[in-house]
Amino acid sequence: MVLAVTQSVVLARYGIAWGPVGVVGGLLAGVVAGGWLVPPVAEWVKWLRGRVSGVVLSRVEAAGGELVLVPDAREAVVVTCRLVNETALRGRLAAGEFLKLNAEFAAVGSRVLRECGALTDEAEPGVVRGIFGLPLGMPVGEAADAAVLAAVALDDVLRDFAERPGAEPVEWGIGLACGTLTAGLGATGYSVAGDAMERSKWLAQLRGEYQVRMFTDDVVHRVAERSEDRPLEVLHPPEGAAVEVYQLLAQMGGLSGEAQVRRDAFRDAVVLLRAGHAEDALRRFGDAREGLLVPDPVLERFVSQAAMEMERGGGAGRRNLTRNAARP
Repeated sequence: MVLAVTQSVVLARYGIAWGPVGVVGGLLAGVVAGGWLVPPVAEWVKWLRGRVSGVVLSRVEAAGGELVLVPDAREAVVVTCRLVNETALRGRLAAGEFLKLNAEFAAVGSRVLRECGALTDEAEPGVVRGIFGLPLGMPVGEAADAAVLAAVALDDVLRDFAERPGAEPVEWGIGLACGTLTAGLGATGYSVAGDAMERSKWLAQLRGEYQVRMFTDDVVHRVAERSEDRPLEVLHPPEGAAVEVYQLLAQMGGLSGEAQVRRDAFRDAVVLLRAGHAEDALRRFGDAREGLLVPDPVLERFVSQAAMEMERGGGAGRRNLTRNAARP
């Protein structure tokens, strides 16, 4: 660089093309040659690039970069979306077409989760996962609300994805679970582990049983302030303690007045059924049916359960709704 500037000055003494442009050109040549315009990328950036949005990456850098990523245990919320008809698709499509569909599904899902602020995590084919509350910590209630927003947005985008002209019939389930995750930067990158990871995946698989798409555990139900949901059953996942499962319906404000009335009637009916009052539960389930324009498979499932209780004990017997769920 010094040579380039000196050369410009010497040439000027002889009246040969000297001026600010020559000096600036010499400076730029020296800077580029020295690599000053392309600073080395920090190692931690390489591990997060493609897993978070540019906005989140900038926030991590502003917060201290690698210092933020030291291994730690934090409360976070996991959103897992998985193809639940993967086996049927694999049997119907050629191998190349199936792999292409899987890749497109993963790309669409990961993009939506990143745009909503999630850290996306690598999972097996047909599974998309986003984590809220990592790598930058946030109050668990805020993480839950962000996860609810992301789940609803993801469901909307995937419905458009499934309705593309000539698209194969794609079915998916979305599970939200909250818990303590151990996360941090190690020798192989930024990794995350914890029970909530597997629990959210298990919840997503319940689509095949309940025929609805979005589920949360009882912790997300409790800490999220901007969600609309309704209770389902208390289930035993393949590992861990029993979980009360909720159907996520919408973000706060996403239900019409009539839908809220039906949701409240459904909640009342489930409480009555769990308490052994099947006859009263059936009446409230009837209220939950009022004004329905499309089938509600979850409602009909519970109506059948209440009717069976009526037959068994005239509505007086208590039924334990806790049961074992099939392994996904």
